[in-house]
Amino acid sequence: MPSESAPNAFHPVERPQHYAFGGIEAIEGIEASMSTEAYRGFCKGNVLKYVWRYESKNGLEDLEKAKWYLNQLIFALETDQEREALAAIENNVECTDGFCPMPGIRYDIPGKQVLFDPIEKA
Repeated sequence: MPSESAPNAFHPVERPQHYAFGGIEAIEGIEASMSTEAYRGFCKGNVLKYVWRYESKNGLEDLEKAKWYLNQLIFALETDQEREALAAIENNVECTDGFCPMPGIRYDIPGKQVLFDPIEKA
């Protein structure tokens, strides 16, 4: 990893010099040029490529690259889940002031929180 004292330092896995041109990281340009689904596939493909070849090419460095792409894929999925959760809150009429009731809890009884089965509600 790049040292903390030099956050823009180049590193063969985290920030290769040959992937930073004109102030733009290649991965950022690639992500911007693709749909969300295509970018996930790109990351997944790179994870598989580096794991596939590590024994016959670059050993530990290839496993570190696979881990880097796996982390990118995980981050993309977490970001999408966060966006979906925020959208659900914004579009939920039961949510007020950022508070959304938990499923299975009755908030319509003053002073009481009674668990119930949402399926039986209908």
